[in-house]
Amino acid sequence: MVAGKRKSDRNPTNVSDKLGLKDPLVRRLSSAADVTRSFLEANDLFLPPSQSLRLESLISSLPIANANVNAFSPSSSAATWFNRFLTSAVEDDDPRWYLYFRMSKSTFFNLFSIISPSSLPSFAATIFRLAHAASYESLVHRFGFDSTSQASRSFFTVCKLINEKLGQKLDDPKPDFSPRLLPNCCGVLGFGRFEVDGKFLGDSIRSLVVQALVDSNGRFFDISAGWPNTMRPEAILRQTKLFSIGEEAESSSGSSFLNGDSTKLGNGVLVPRYIMGDSCLPLLPWLVTPYNEEDGNCREFNNVVHSALNTVEIAFAKVRARWRILDKKWKPETIEFLPFVITTGCLLHNFLVSSADDDDYDSLEECGNGAGDNNETMKDEEKDEEEESQGSEEEAYIESRKIRDAIAENLSRVSS
Repeated sequence: MVAGKRKSDRNPTNVSDKLGLKDPLVRRLSSAADVTRSFLEANDLFLPPSQSLRLESLISSLPIANANVNAFSPSSSAATWFNRFLTSAVEDDDPRWYLYFRMSKSTFFNLFSIISPSSLPSFAATIFRLAHAASYESLVHRFGFDSTSQASRSFFTVCKLINEKLGQKLDDPKPDFSPRLLPNCCGVLGFGRFEVDGKFLGDSIRSLVVQALVDSNGRFFDISAGWPNTMRPEAILRQTKLFSIGEEAESSSGSSFLNGDSTKLGNGVLVPRYIMGDSCLPLLPWLVTPYNEEDGNCREFNNVVHSALNTVEIAFAKVRARWRILDKKWKPETIEFLPFVITTGCLLHNFLVSSADDDDYDSLEECGNGAGDNNETMKDEEKDEEEESQGSEEEAYIESRKIRDAIAENLSRVSS
């Protein structure tokens, strides 16, 4: 005799039971999700991305029916959020271009004409992800990709094009950085730090460092990204192309921006083209750094130098504020792409500055990881290496001091 089935076996649990929708709390969550989804569908062309992306993430994280259905899921390619946005934002001065893509409509399409052969949706999706740190899943629904893997490939393809096309447009920095106070200065050299979320190559490496040369307009003219925070700034500098350029200029064997004409100061001293750097860097004929002392002309000179060095911090802060993907902590498993994306953000920053499209769209105070005092987080190398370096450059150091003294004396004269 066959045993009778239990009541629960005779009446299989329905979908609502499995999802827990009979629970009052779950029902309320489901109802709230439906209301929120309807709100997004009705307002997706006007909500700030920070709000819409947060609401999307919240809905998809709920353990309820259809919670993973995105508000921007298109029924056809013509219904994608981006295509509807193009139809809606037809005016050149529509502020939503700044809101979504961090630039005006005219600048957006001017940049798109340069970044070819990218498709318009792929280009727009890349700028949107850079600007808002949007997930690949969000890009799929907003811009009509077939999958997250396709969105990922498209993102890095466009970033590569940006690096290639905008990198070709870089001119050598001219000696116009505060020509009255710092004559013949071609720019300021500084560092930015981008943090890693978790351990990377051991407990000591928590961030990657970027060395950058910035001109008087806050544009990046030399970028070397991806150095571990355990390296001293001087050690980083000596391994970059910029250092080789400087050394060639000193020996008059190169043809770089540092090989230009010297400037004769009021005190009769000829000063070659040079770069201004922080005190963590070596004093060289082509790299002028602050005095260690703080008296007389030294104090006045140092104040001017430190003011100039702020240009680098401001430039990095603007890059982070505009391209929010760089203001988050990157996972160790994706860290190999970070230097590439940093360079992309810096080149886009240059393009917007040159396009006079450089307004601050975000408060710089929101940037959690400013350029800051990166030098304090970089460990010193072996002492004997430092002493060897100092000894081999003693003569160059004497010449460098003469140049710095002449600039400081001239600064005191023109300021009085």
